[in-house]
Amino acid sequence: MTFSKMVAALAFGASLAVSATAAQAETVILDVGSMDHARTVRIAGLGSVYAAPMQFKANYGGQATNLLAWCVDVYHQITTANYAPDLTYTDTNTLSTDFNGKPLDEGDVMKIGLLANYGQSLFDEAPVAPAAFTEKAPKRSDYPWGWAGTAAYNAAKSGYDARKAAYNQALADYNAAANARYMRLSAVQSAIWQVSSNRDVTSTNGDSAFDQLVDNLSGSQLTNYFVGGNGSLDYGITLITPVQQYGGKYGTTPLKLTQSFVFATGAVPEPSTWALLIGGFGAVGAMLRRQRRLAAVAA
Repeated sequence: MTFSKMVAALAFGASLAVSATAAQAETVILDVGSMDHARTVRIAGLGSVYAAPMQFKANYGGQATNLLAWCVDVYHQITTANYAPDLTYTDTNTLSTDFNGKPLDEGDVMKIGLLANYGQSLFDEAPVAPAAFTEKAPKRSDYPWGWAGTAAYNAAKSGYDARKAAYNQALADYNAAANARYMRLSAVQSAIWQVSSNRDVTSTNGDSAFDQLVDNLSGSQLTNYFVGGNGSLDYGITLITPVQQYGGKYGTTPLKLTQSFVFATGAVPEPSTWALLIGGFGAVGAMLRRQRRLAAVAA
């Protein structure tokens, strides 16, 4: 199914807006954020940034939980700081903000929703590492001397070598799958930026396969990636945006400079309030925000 046909086939509108009537009184606290295996990408006209989803350690209703978030724009930033007062967010806005001077249209918003859900499915389907290989190699001295002992040792050694080789292959397969997964996650984040900013997002190391994947994910071939067990064709999203300025010992962060996040619907609770208590952003995440802030100033 082409993207244009999908837009025509799916009902668009209400499900893209996040819930404005959440009954819960709890606050979601996003207190630590990190990025794993981020790739460096270049956003045309803005500069280089690190691309990967944000992984938040969060607390909701007294229960610890983990949430996967996607940066939805290229101009806003969050710095490493312990925000006091807490940076409060709302989940009652729709994803309709102007990016790069152009409003997001229905197709843009739907693509971002599809990408967020596809990325969530990729993240959830992490490959499982093989159990550590702890078997010790047989020693010739553990077998009796003579022909029978040698034959027994050779058989044991052959079996050990085969099991070790199988483990090494399983480990290589796991590492390849893990690396491919991280690459695809970075491509999803890059594609979200490409859609929201209408700017080309490319690798900084000339990885043509990665660049093609970003183009495919942000273009008409997006729905092809939901075929074959790669997630359901879901475009529901939750957008959280800041509702107040932050002022404190780290200075004042204007509302327009504070990062918004998108979550795949169903992966997040529906609270009455969101808050950020950033006690320790991962180093890569902090560098991402600083680089994006500097790039925006220079643009």
